[in-house]
Amino acid sequence: MHRALIAHGLHAESFTLLSKGVLVDSEAARAFLKLSERAAKAGFDMRIASAFRSYDRQTRIINEKWLGQRGVLNDQGDSLNRNMLTDEQWLEAILRFSALPGTSRHHWGTDLDIWDAAAVDPHYTLSLTGAEYGPGGVFEEMTQWLDARIAADDAEGFFKPYDQDRGGVAPEPWHISYRTVAGRYPALVSLESLMPLWTGLPDTEGEAHEPLAMLSVLSPIGDDVMQRYVIIE
Repeated sequence: MHRALIAHGLHAESFTLLSKGVLVDSEAARAFLKLSERAAKAGFDMRIASAFRSYDRQTRIINEKWLGQRGVLNDQGDSLNRNMLTDEQWLEAILRFSALPGTSRHHWGTDLDIWDAAAVDPHYTLSLTGAEYGPGGVFEEMTQWLDARIAADDAEGFFKPYDQDRGGVAPEPWHISYRTVAGRYPALVSLESLMPLWTGLPDTEGEAHEPLAMLSVLSPIGDDVMQRYVIIE
C-alpha cells in the first residue's frame, strides 16, 4: 500500500489492534507496551483513549463542528458561540483542537492520547483537557513521570508534538507520538495532495470522500493554515 494513503488516513496497513477500537502501527504498539510496562512499575495504569483515526472519521468531526452539530471549545474549556465569530475565527477555533482530515497525526497509527486509569475511579468520564494533566489534575503525576522520561530521551521513542503553544494547535499533554515511524509521513502531507480530497474527488484507490463543508473559507488561506496548524516535526 502506498505510504501516502496511510499518511492521509485512508488506510491502516499493518496496524495492530491493541484493544477494542484501538488500532496502532505495529512498531509503535510494541514500543507503547514497553512504555506502559515501565509506567505500571511506577504505579500508573497507562491506557490509550484514542489512536488511529481515519480520514473519513476526521472529516465528519470537522464538518459537524463547522455546522454547529458538535461543540467547539476555547482554551478554557468554555463553549463558543458560532454567531459571535467570523468564518475565519470559527475555523481557527476548530483547528485549535481538531486537525483537518489528512493532516491529523492520528492517521499514522503512531500517535496516541493517553490517560492513567489508576488515578480515577472506573466510572470517570475522560475529557482530555489541560486541567486533567496539569497542576492538581488527576493525571498530573503520570504526566510528570512521562515528561521526565521524554526529557531524558528514555520514553521508548515517544515524544509530545504538542508540548507547547506554537501559535496554532493548543498544547496537548495527553498526546504522544512514536518518532521513528511518525517521521516517515510529514513529507507526504501537503496542501496540493489534500485539496482534491477536501473537494470530494476520489482518492487514488477510487474511493470518494465527503467534501469539507468550510472549503470556500479554507481555500484562500490554505497555505497559512498548513503553516500554523500542521506539526511536521
